[in-house]
Amino acid sequence: MDLTLPLESLRYLQTNQAFLGREFLTWIWYYTESGKHEINLGELGIYKLYVDDRLVLSSSSGSAHEQALRGGTPAYAAEALVALQSGKLVQEAKFILQDNERQWMWSMRADDLSLRGVRLPSMQAPDASTHMQARIANTQLLVDVVETLFKQYLELRLSEKFTQELQRIQDWMQSKHANLG
Repeated sequence: MDLTLPLESLRYLQTNQAFLGREFLTWIWYYTESGKHEINLGELGIYKLYVDDRLVLSSSSGSAHEQALRGGTPAYAAEALVALQSGKLVQEAKFILQDNERQWMWSMRADDLSLRGVRLPSMQAPDASTHMQARIANTQLLVDVVETLFKQYLELRLSEKFTQELQRIQDWMQSKHANLG
């Protein structure tokens, strides 16, 4: 008995699960702005998280598929709000994460949620070995932060509270609209 899935089935699963990454990135945008950019990740600490200078919104429908906003603060641009209101979700975003002493920058695409173009905090180290250990620790912390956010999102997404969260997201969009006018 052949237990392998045909390639078409795998593509179907990939495209029909792709919405989750777009929802997650859109939720991060909402979550950070609604919390004044402060995120409390328990044992990992408290951080500031911002959408940086790149935001790509896309639609899964047959309409205009993608809107890329670059430079400045695209998360606050009228075009970003219009894209959200037309049903587009975040396909790709660049983020800044900060604590009291360090700053990380990276991009993520909704397709696979891998970290791209990671810029780690600058650091001074007495030798190459200590420098490498600090880079590894900073990389692991960034991965842990993103995984914790994704876990929080999935727990919320699968709970009965998600309907209330959708209302809060709608309210957030309305407040963005009011602040633009």
